[in-house]
Amino acid sequence: MKKNYWLLIGLTLLAGCTSSGPTPQESDYRFFPLETGRFVEYQVQETSYALSKPPVQITYFLKEVCGPELKGRMGQTQYQINRFRRNTTAQNWSPDSVWMAYRLPDRAVKVENNLPLLKMIFPLFDGLTWNVNQYNTLPPQTCKARLSNLPFTINSLSFPTNLEIVQQKDSSLVSLVNFTERYAPNVGLIYKVSTTLQYCQNANCIGKGIVEFGNRKTLTIKAYGQE
Repeated sequence: MKKNYWLLIGLTLLAGCTSSGPTPQESDYRFFPLETGRFVEYQVQETSYALSKPPVQITYFLKEVCGPELKGRMGQTQYQINRFRRNTTAQNWSPDSVWMAYRLPDRAVKVENNLPLLKMIFPLFDGLTWNVNQYNTLPPQTCKARLSNLPFTINSLSFPTNLEIVQQKDSSLVSLVNFTERYAPNVGLIYKVSTTLQYCQNANCIGKGIVEFGNRKTLTIKAYGQE
């Protein structure tokens, strides 16, 4: 069954290569660079909220290194993404996990913990939408691209242009859900936030933004380059 599942994914990916439509610009591919030896380091902050308890926050660091070029089941070029983790900058990196990434003529796919995600569609344009879960069994989830020519600065690193991809962004008096990523040309992912919060709904606290439970995870770039 698993073999047939991956075969179906491979056939679907290759089918995307033959679809008609606007021709992607080479500059579009820069937001999802794949090159052996390319690396990005991130700082990750996770905050967990529980009812009647103080929030618990942890900070750690991740490093993603683009590994060697490989051939996928259907002959597509793919790259192994080696991920490392450490709790402080004074520690050595320890292996964390291995992901995979593909960049096809009209789309980019990343396999995170064996879950294939449709990260981008080419050509990119402001307002473009697609289903991030097209190649897995999760419910459909629409992403929306927002291109910006305004500088974006984070951790003393400045990027003249960036691509924001909003997967879900809903805010109300009782909850907050925000899944957003930012990408920079020739770097890739530079910022990611995953937030699911439930606010207090009692008469004396509703609308005040008091968190009862939930999680917030923020990933920010610290360094990038070529090994």
